[in-house]
Amino acid sequence: MTMIKDIERECSVCGEKSMQPTLMSTNSWGYPDLDLRPPEMQRSTMHVWIQECPNCGYVAGRLTDELEIPKDFLKSDEYLNCKGNDFKSDLSKRFYKLHMIARESGNVEKAFYGLRNCIWECDDVQDELAIEMRKRAVELASELIERNTEDKEIFILMKADFLRRSGQFDRLVEEYENITLDDENSDRVLRYQIEKAKEQDDECYTTEEIFSR
Repeated sequence: MTMIKDIERECSVCGEKSMQPTLMSTNSWGYPDLDLRPPEMQRSTMHVWIQECPNCGYVAGRLTDELEIPKDFLKSDEYLNCKGNDFKSDLSKRFYKLHMIARESGNVEKAFYGLRNCIWECDDVQDELAIEMRKRAVELASELIERNTEDKEIFILMKADFLRRSGQFDRLVEEYENITLDDENSDRVLRYQIEKAKEQDDECYTTEEIFSR
């Protein structure tokens, strides 16, 4: 069961207090998408993964989180207009702004996840900007993979899906056809991505297609 509660939060930037929907609990049942997006009910809680100050426009996972860059950035045309990206939904805009703040502060991982969530929302509202956002997310994922983090295989799986679903089939095959992931299940997902890329298939799939065979 998903439980959401309105909680008063004080913005760390301007001090404004506002009621913000906050996720108290949720669950998921089923198979995630190949880019690891969770199944329901968790996948429908994205609107409470991020908060926005109604006064200064600061966005963060929690408004009490400190802003790590000069607050004037929140007033810039670049921030207010999402770098000219005309997203179909306000939620996409919020996640993209989170991505922008993280990128400006040099936090590549946080910037990647902000962009990933923006992509998921673009998918939900059938926004064609999802393709362009996937192309940008690929480059961020590449940066994270090069750092050889503990989550390297997770970033590889998400990058593979972003490549395929943005039509970069040849690049996916070239980069990953001769790579074997340590985790057996992760490797099966990667093999499936390569198979679909060779078919030039950019559709959305869940891991059910792999693990229910």
